[in-house]
Amino acid sequence: MTDSFIPFDDMRRRLEGAIAGLGAEAVPDGIGRLYLVRDLFGRVRISASDAFEENRHVRSALERLAAALSEALGARGYPADEGVLFVGDGLLETLDDTAQEIRSRVFLADRLVTGRGWWTVGEADEDAARSRITLYSVKGGVGRSTTAAVLAWHLSRKGERVLAVDMDLESPGLSSAMLETERRPKFGLADWFVEDLVGQGDLVVDDMLAAPAWAQIFEGDVRVAPAHGRDPGEYLAKLGRVYMDTADESWTGRLERVLTTLESSFRPTVVLLESRNGLHDIAAASVTDLNAEVLLFATDSESTWTDYGILFRHWRERDLAERIRERVSVVSALTPVPDREEYVRSFRAQAWDLFRDHLFDEVDATGDPVGDFSFDLDEKNAPHDPLEIGWNLGFAAGASLQDLDEETIDSAYGKFLKSFDERVHVSGEEDEP
Repeated sequence: MTDSFIPFDDMRRRLEGAIAGLGAEAVPDGIGRLYLVRDLFGRVRISASDAFEENRHVRSALERLAAALSEALGARGYPADEGVLFVGDGLLETLDDTAQEIRSRVFLADRLVTGRGWWTVGEADEDAARSRITLYSVKGGVGRSTTAAVLAWHLSRKGERVLAVDMDLESPGLSSAMLETERRPKFGLADWFVEDLVGQGDLVVDDMLAAPAWAQIFEGDVRVAPAHGRDPGEYLAKLGRVYMDTADESWTGRLERVLTTLESSFRPTVVLLESRNGLHDIAAASVTDLNAEVLLFATDSESTWTDYGILFRHWRERDLAERIRERVSVVSALTPVPDREEYVRSFRAQAWDLFRDHLFDEVDATGDPVGDFSFDLDEKNAPHDPLEIGWNLGFAAGASLQDLDEETIDSAYGKFLKSFDERVHVSGEEDEP
């Protein structure tokens, strides 16, 4: 085994080199797909079907490969005699969500906290009865909770039935932005997740929704599902158990199940999902797996564009761009009032660079797009054309929605709401419950 330092980012190159060094003997005949599994510690070993456990030819070939991987990966591998696991075919099938083919019939699969992370994008459901909209950002402090509250206010005034769900369980804020203290429900999303682990989820779901007083005068209706109930209780202890997969269901499957249950109860026309921020794979579910339109909140800062670049490049390299790009729209959060035009011009250019390099179709030598999904820098209503939210002292001070007047909301959100209605959610008869 090598004694040299092997960084995580060097693993794939070393894996490919070790396999190439064995030539045609690297993958035994008849085994089908061979999985190299990178575990939560970032160490790799071979997983193969237990149907081959007694096959001497296959075992011998896999042991040679395990020895080569051990030598190539150092601390990132396992000792040769621990480098092969024979497992059931059902377990092997669960690896497909994150598997990347690194050579014919050889796949590198990642074990993740939630099992899927950013590696998959769910199929769009054209027949979905309700419109889900995710509010996501790679950075915190960009006004997602406030925007969710303002959208609920705006849409309910137009007659929509709005369900707002606080999925930012590490930094919950939606209920304080939308609900009066005395109106908060007994339970929240975190309570459902821990009770569901012991079969009691159905016993709390009826006490997870609450209606804000300010929405009672509107034509539509609003319900809020907070992160926790009016009494958080042992919230930190709950939080440590929230993101668990079960033997029968992934965490993302459980999330879809509780959302579907809440939707069936309230029958909303619009569902607003405030996502956890950041690049952690737990945040991925609300962006990739819930059949939602996605608002990507950003500020015009180098660190923000760098982080979105990591995510967009990941989608492109895993051939996921075409499945996510039509769902996303970028939001210029906290847009400054002074020099606003210059700020938005810079923001749009940075966003265009990001989309052009990773999500838009390529252009040929003449500058014409190779496919149908490509946009010019100044093209209006393109995914990179920002929906603008203005900076406002009232919102910056953390005021609750019920404390703000219509003039203040219009000052900060007037342009955003107009663009939102035109591009993201167009009301119509198909939205009626």
